[in-house]
Formats: sequence, C-alpha cells, structure tokens
Amino acid sequence: MPLSDRAGATSGFDSQLSSSRDRNTKLRDLRRVSGAENSAIYRAAGPCHNTFPFMKNTIVTWLLVALGSALGLNAGSPGEGQSEMAQSRSLAPAQVSLKFTHFTIANPLPGKEWGTAGIPLADLDGDGDLDAALSRRDAPGFWWYERRSDEMWVQHLISNSADIPQALGATALDVDNDGRTDLVFSHAWFRNPGTLRAKPNSAWTAHPFPGNGHDLLATDLNGDKRQDIVVFDGNILVWYNPAAAMASNVVTRHVGHHGGVTPLGVGDLDGDGDNDLVVAGQWFANPGQGIGDWISHAWPHLLIPNASYGTSIRSWVVDLDADGDQDIVYSDCDTGMSHVYWVRNEGKGANWTRFPLPDPPTSPGSVPGTGSFHSLGVADFDRDGDLDIFGGEQEDPDTYMSGQGKLPMKPKGLKERGVIWLQSGGHPPMFVPRVIQEDNPGWHDACLGDVDGDGDIDIVSKIWNKDGPTYHADYWRNDTVPLKSTAQHRELGFGCTD
Repeated sequence: MPLSDRAGATSGFDSQLSSSRDRNTKLRDLRRVSGAENSAIYRAAGPCHNTFPFMKNTIVTWLLVALGSALGLNAGSPGEGQSEMAQSRSLAPAQVSLKFTHFTIANPLPGKEWGTAGIPLADLDGDGDLDAALSRRDAPGFWWYERRSDEMWVQHLISNSADIPQALGATALDVDNDGRTDLVFSHAWFRNPGTLRAKPNSAWTAHPFPGNGHDLLATDLNGDKRQDIVVFDGNILVWYNPAAAMASNVVTRHVGHHGGVTPLGVGDLDGDGDNDLVVAGQWFANPGQGIGDWISHAWPHLLIPNASYGTSIRSWVVDLDADGDQDIVYSDCDTGMSHVYWVRNEGKGANWTRFPLPDPPTSPGSVPGTGSFHSLGVADFDRDGDLDIFGGEQEDPDTYMSGQGKLPMKPKGLKERGVIWLQSGGHPPMFVPRVIQEDNPGWHDACLGDVDGDGDIDIVSKIWNKDGPTYHADYWRNDTVPLKSTAQHRELGFGCTD
C-alpha cells in the first residue's frame, strides 16, 4: 500500500492511500433512528474470573502505546504523530457547552453475570417516542423497555424461552413487512404483535434465525427498498434477505477479527448507487443487488499491538467532511488503549487518508490512557450544522489476558468516559474532545436517536461486563443549547453502536 502525505508527496505520514475501483459517489438518505435503518451490535467478552500479574511484554506494550499516545504517535504508522499534533494545534476552542442529563432505564437488569445484547432504539408501541430492547445471557430472557417519560421506562418480557441461545447482536427492523418494527437478536427474530400500545405485555412470536455474531445491523443491500440483515461473527460476513425467507449471501470468509461492521459500517463508498460494507482494513464492493462476488479493497486501519481480543473496531460510514462522498469513522474496541479516527475518502473509494482524533483528557483521580471505545456514533450533537463524533469507553475490569501478553481492557484505575468530539471547522475538519460523562455508568453498544422528540440526538447504552455493583441500561438526554440556527442543517443519519 503506497504512503503519501496530505499534499501528495511520498512520505511516512498517517496519510495512507489504498487503491480500489473508480466510480461516482452518491449520497444516501438515512433515517433518524438506527433502529429504523441501521442498528446495534454486541461483543462477547466472555467470563473472566481470573486475574494474573502483568507480563513483561505487556508492560512494555502499555508503556510504548501510552507514550506514543502522549506524544501524538501510534505504533505501526511512522510519523503519524506529526499529523495528530498538527491537527491539535489547528483546533479552535469550541464555544458550545455540551449538556447531557443521565436517566436510568433499568438498574439492576435481570441476571447477575456478564453478557448483555442490545440496545436497539425504535418506536415499538407506536406512541411516537423511542423504546429500547435487550437480552441477558444468564437470565435468560429478552425484554423491551417502554418509555413513558425520561424518568420512567417500564420493562416488558419478550421471551424467556430457554430454547433460544443467548448471544450477541441485536437490531430493529420490519422483518415481515407488516408496517411494525420487529426485533432481531442472534439466533431469533421476534414479531411485533402490533398491540403493544394498548397491551404492552402482549406476546411476541419467536422465529428461528440462522444469524449469530458479534455484529448485527439492518440495511438495504439488494435495492428492493426493504431492509436486510448483516451479520459478522469476526470470520464470516454474511447478509440475510427477509423478503426471501432469510436466504443467506456470504460476502467474505476467514476475516479473523473480533468485530467491525457495526454500528453503521455500510454506505455507498464507490458511488455506484448501492451499499458497500466495511470491516477493519477492508471494504467490500457490492456486486449489484448483493449477489455475486464482493471484491475486497483496502483502507488504512491502524492495528493495536497485543490487542486484548485481537482486531476489533466500531465503524460508521458517513460524509463527514461534506465533500459529496462517504468517509469512514472508526474506533478501536475490545481492547485497552483504543483510539478514534476518521478516514477520508479521496475519491470514489480508491484512495484514503486517515486522521487520528485527540484522546480525551485525563481528569484528576483517573489515570492516563484509554479503555475500549465500544460505542461509536456520528451526529450533529450541538446542532450547529456539522457532524460530531461520539465515543464511549466500556465498563470492563478484565485483566486476565495480560497473562497472555495482551493488553487488559483498560489501565488499572481508569474512569470510563463518554466523549463527544465537536467539529470545529477547517479543511480537513478538526475535532475537539469534550467529556460528557466520567466513571460509571460506562458505555457498550450505545444507540443514538431523538428519544424524547425534541429535535436533538440523545444516547442510550448498557454494559456487557460490569466493573460496578450491578448490570444496568442508561439514557442520556441531550440538553445542549445550540449557538446557531438549525435552519440550514444537512440531512444526517443516525444509528446504534457497539
């Protein structure tokens, strides 16, 4: 893969370029809620009951990565720090004061052990606001949460069948095309009974579903104006067609990652009018109607040495710089020392330039470094007419993998943060990190949507592996007062994240 700087001269900077097909770019219309267009994904961390001392190579890795982060460097990309430091120097202080108010959806959740799938947002009962859904591995069971007010979310059972394996992945879409939003989890989809507004405890019908993986999302891959279901288990990337009795179509096999296509790793990267798919370091060109050979093309993902669970990212395809083509925003996840980046599409998916975002600041009482940014989202959070980036570090105290020479899930003593990088202008656009929440509750597979219907974007989340006393689901209401008129807003898309 050739390396070029942003002026086009050969160098070792973080401006990595990769080749692919040359096609025109076309913007997609996205819906305001990921539950309606693209939905949430979930990670299997696994039960981790043993704690081992750090091995020498793990300590060295921590020091190198932490030092590189402090200096604006990232291992594996010579000279990348010069790009990040140049970006940081160019950032103008953001004037807006972000304000998010926390509410509890449920605490405690059913069950006592690790493993929470969800949390898709959708208007399940047809009352005009957004509800949430999740499952718990050890309960067992699937539930939806009826929003009656910001302070009151009522839990209703979807299914407690012991015959449905509890696993990861969840999304919301109209599977059977009856006009109501259904729920899809790994192994099963549940038909919305259509009577939830009057009878919220109505029974949902469970239907077996062959998909099972770390990542599930809904999008239209065959151009029939109905949403399909994309599943990625780290090795096989496959999509299912609800309009054809869940017929499966394999995109690729033997990827060897932990996760990567959710929450919104889908978009028209080559400008030919159909949706392509993204995992770490590769994007796959839709052959047309999703059928045929999906050709793999490279984009410059940066590996984390000794990552806790191997290569894993959250991805989001969007026109971040408003130049008419689709870019890639991604965060590392399922490992400590994660970072957030955006990768600019330099034209028709053929060439790419990677830009690192500054790590969030370390507050008094916390420790340097970063955890696992297992939540990612892109939206205009401050309503100033441009796109901002959200990332959330997950609760996860696991350190057992350090005995295998890998990074633990977070530095000991780190307080998890929810961060919004506000776009502050410039060409390419620059971003300033603003911490909206620190310490528990942490973040996992957060989902974005206008929960309360007031015109701005809120956040819901849950946790996978707690580092506090209970498992819980949470809602952050966006109370930010915009500084500018919103009359000229661009059409934005929103979705759920891992």
